[in-house]
Amino acid sequence: MTSSSTSSSRRFVAALARVGLVVLGGVIVVGYIAHRIPKHGRRMRVQTEVPPVDSLGPGDVRVYNADSSVDMILQGEKVLVGLSPKTIAKVRQELDTSNAKDTSGGAFGASISQLVKKTVANAIGTHVVYPLADIRDVRYDNGRLVFDWTDGGQHQLFGKMNVNGRDVSNTFRSDEAQRFIDAVHARKSAR
Repeated sequence: MTSSSTSSSRRFVAALARVGLVVLGGVIVVGYIAHRIPKHGRRMRVQTEVPPVDSLGPGDVRVYNADSSVDMILQGEKVLVGLSPKTIAKVRQELDTSNAKDTSGGAFGASISQLVKKTVANAIGTHVVYPLADIRDVRYDNGRLVFDWTDGGQHQLFGKMNVNGRDVSNTFRSDEAQRFIDAVHARKSAR
């Protein structure tokens, strides 16, 4: 066996190992998320198309946390939470820059890397959607948004999600949180 065929074979095996690790990582993440969803959250779903700001109707509201890294949207009879358009654009730009520089692992490895990055870029704007009917009340308590559910439980919509080392539920300014709370109360009382 020549040196170039051995090197090519090693690159192929390394690329397959990377694909296997990506698939395994995906399975682990999906399993972890499925076990972390509270009982009331089993009715939640995900939405990849986040409503643009100009598509919100009367009484709908979108609020951002203090550094605008995440948003929370009341639209119609649902509440959406996820990364803000600003954060999504930043991540996509970083992925595009990384794709342009990525030539490691040969052509096969680079194409796998680009496929994974493209998948992440397409999914990064995903928002979790909760039915408003499942929310009994929302309040701002000790700097944190707290949601009371119709099943009697309490839950933070962002779970234990951290952005820049801070619990996201603690990063909403009181005036923005109150604006969201007022919109939820108005929508629930209009039913």
